Amino acid sequence: MKKIFLLIAIALTAAFANSEGIFVDVELLSGTKQRAKLMGIENDTVSLGGYIQNKFTIVRIAKKQFKRIVDEKGNDLLNETQQAKATAEKTEPSSSSVAISSATESSAASSSSAAISSSSVAVSSSAKQALVSSSSTKKPTVSSSSAKTTSSSSSSIKAPVASSSSTSSSSEKPVPKPVKTVLIAYTGEGVNPSIADQLTGLTARLLMEAGENPQLIRKSDIKNCDDNICIQNELSSYGYKSIYFGEIIPNIKTDSLTLNLTHAFYEDSLPMLHRASVNISRQAVFSDAITNNKLRNQLLDAQGKETIHSDQNRSYIHIETDPDGATISRSEKDAICKSPCTFVVTDTNKFSLYAYWDVDRHLWGASTNITPLPGDTVHVSLKLKRVAPEIRILTFPEGASVYKANAPITKRSKAIAKTPEKFPVYNMGTDSLIIRKAGYRDTLVNFFVAPVSQIDLSIDLEKLTSYDEIEKQNKWLHERKMQTLGEAFIGGAAGTALIGGLLMYFAHLDYNDADDIKKDLKIPGAVKGTNYQNKVKENKKLVNQGDNKAIASGILLGTAAALLGVGLYFYF
Repeated sequence: MKKIFLLIAIALTAAFANSEGIFVDVELLSGTKQRAKLMGIENDTVSLGGYIQNKFTIVRIAKKQFKRIVDEKGNDLLNETQQAKATAEKTEPSSSSVAISSATESSAASSSSAAISSSSVAVSSSAKQALVSSSSTKKPTVSSSSAKTTSSSSSSIKAPVASSSSTSSSSEKPVPKPVKTVLIAYTGEGVNPSIADQLTGLTARLLMEAGENPQLIRKSDIKNCDDNICIQNELSSYGYKSIYFGEIIPNIKTDSLTLNLTHAFYEDSLPMLHRASVNISRQAVFSDAITNNKLRNQLLDAQGKETIHSDQNRSYIHIETDPDGATISRSEKDAICKSPCTFVVTDTNKFSLYAYWDVDRHLWGASTNITPLPGDTVHVSLKLKRVAPEIRILTFPEGASVYKANAPITKRSKAIAKTPEKFPVYNMGTDSLIIRKAGYRDTLVNFFVAPVSQIDLSIDLEKLTSYDEIEKQNKWLHERKMQTLGEAFIGGAAGTALIGGLLMYFAHLDYNDADDIKKDLKIPGAVKGTNYQNKVKENKKLVNQGDNKAIASGILLGTAAALLGVGLYFYF
C-alpha cells in the first residue's frame, strides 16, 4: 500500500524528472494504471524514477507485480526479454538515486499521508480522498481515464503495491497485509484547536512507534455522518480495521482536561471497542501529557494492552471545610485527616470524599466526587450541613431481623430493627450488620456510613438447603422461644408479686384500723349503747377485710414465686 503512494507520487512528478529513462505506461496486477519514467529492468526488479519531497528518487519494485509496461511506441517492455536487457544495459541509476528500503518507504509514505508538526496536525485533502482510494482498490480493474484523473490530483492517494523486500518465491506464504488504521482528530468544545491538533499529532506519533501508520482525518471530512457510530461504519466499509476517536472534555471545577480515546478494532464483522481516559492539567497540557507515560498508557489501554505503571504517579487533594476540624474520609477508609488538610492518592480514578463533624450525637456533614490530577493538586471546599443519617435495609423476603455484627448472635441477642424498618446511626465510617430470618442463611453486610440523610441497602436472602444448618437454626429458634417464654413468666411473676405486695399492704392498713377501734371499745362507757355496737361491727368488718386481703396476697405471692421459678428455668 505504501509503495502505491510512492508510485503515484512518481507519476505525478514524472513530467519534471531528469532526462534519464523513458516514459512508459505501467499497469499493475491490481488493475492500477499510471505513467512514469522507466529507469531499467534488471533481474526480477523494475526501477521507476520520480521526485519525492523535491528529490529525484528511484523506486525498485518486484517485476512480478506488473502486468505490462508499454513505452510510447506501444512496445511491451515487460514481456520482451531481449529489449528489457538492452534497456537495462543502457540505463544505469544515477549517482543521485536512492534505493529505498522498506523502512525508508514506510517513513516516506507516512510523511506523504500526514504532515504532523510539533504545533499542529495538517489534515490535508489526501485524508478526504483516502476513502475514494480505498473504494477504488475494491474493484478488479480501473479504466485508463480514471487513472489519468487520479494522476492529475494534487494529493497522494494510497494504493496497495508490494515492495521488492516483500518479493518471495511462489512456494512461500504471502505476507499479510498491514492493518489499515485511521485516527479521527481530537475535538472538544471550549478547547483551543491548536491544543487538539498537537494532542492528535502526539497520538499519531505513538501509533507510528507502535507499528501502525494512521491516516488522519477530521469528523467534518465524513459529510454524511453526525456521530461516531456512523463514521465508524462508513470507514469500516472502506477497509479500515483500526479506528481511533479522540475527544477532549474540559473540567472547569478541577481545572483539568479529560482525554477520551475510543478504539474500534474489526477482526470480524463486529468491532471490539475499548475506551481509555486520562486527566491532564489545563495549565500544563503537553508536559503533563507526556509525564509518567500518560498518553502512551492511554493508547495501550485503548488497544486492550497492559499499561506501564509508575511509582511517581501521585496526586494531592487539599480540602477545607466550614466549620474547620471536620473528619475527612473515603468509602474504603474510616478517617484520613482533619480539615484543613492535604493528603496523597496514587490512583487516578474518580472517588467520593466525605467530611463530617459530630458532637453529642448531633452530626454535620457533606460529600463530593473527586477526580485526581496526577502530579497536581485538587482544591476542594465544603460547607457542612446538619444531617441525621438513617439506614433502611430492604430484604427479599421482608421481615428479617437486623443484628449488630460486633458479637455472635445468641438466644439473648436483641435485634435492632426488622426489615424494612429504618434505624438511626450515629457513628460514621465502616460498619457491619447481620441479617437473620428463619429458613434463610445469615447474611453479613459490610457498608460505609456516610454523612447523608438515608442509606439504602438491598439484600436478597438465600434459602437454607443444608440439613445441619437447618437443624442448627431450628435449635436456635427453639431456644429463642423458650427464652421468650421465660421472660414472659418472669415478667408475670414480677407483676403478680407486685399485686400481692399491695394487697398485703392494704390488709395491714385494715388491721391497724381494727386495732384502733378495739382500743376505743376498752374505754368505760355504756356497754349497750348504739355507738358502741357500731364500733364493734366496724371492727369485725376491718378484720375480715384484712384477712381476705392477706389471703389473696399470700396466694399472689405464692403464684409469683412459682412463675419466677418457671421463668428462670426457661430463661436459663
